[in-house]
Amino acid sequence: MKKRYWLIAIFAFIVCFIWGNSVFSSQISSAISKAVGEFFASIFGTGNGATTVGGLSVRKMAHFIEFAVLGIAASLLFKLFAKNRFVYALLLALCGLFVALMDETIQIFSQRGSSVRDVWIDILGYSVACLAVEALCLIRVEIKRKNTDKK
Repeated sequence: MKKRYWLIAIFAFIVCFIWGNSVFSSQISSAISKAVGEFFASIFGTGNGATTVGGLSVRKMAHFIEFAVLGIAASLLFKLFAKNRFVYALLLALCGLFVALMDETIQIFSQRGSSVRDVWIDILGYSVACLAVEALCLIRVEIKRKNTDKK
């Protein structure tokens, strides 16, 4: 039972983190991106500007990573609640799409504007993570099955 509460809290925290970053003005968001870019550039080398690392945009990497983390949390959470595979897949798909669309909608109201490209990056990060969790769960089930067959 405790696992469910922890996953719900982690999931809610990630969504609040994603949406919270979208509330910032373009000036604040740019300053954060620049600071993060400079930090990672000091480790990995610079790209073609203060907000790029190795040629990749810090903002685009952040979108992908934030939604990958969300995908992991959502996959684990919905596995606990949805016993039907169709319901599980539907919940995962709708969750990722809803959070990504809402994220860009919030940015409209914070005077930053929205980007269809960012929605696609969000969904890509989310999907990659969901597929990775599913693959790991299938591997785990297969290992358990093989261990049971040996006994």
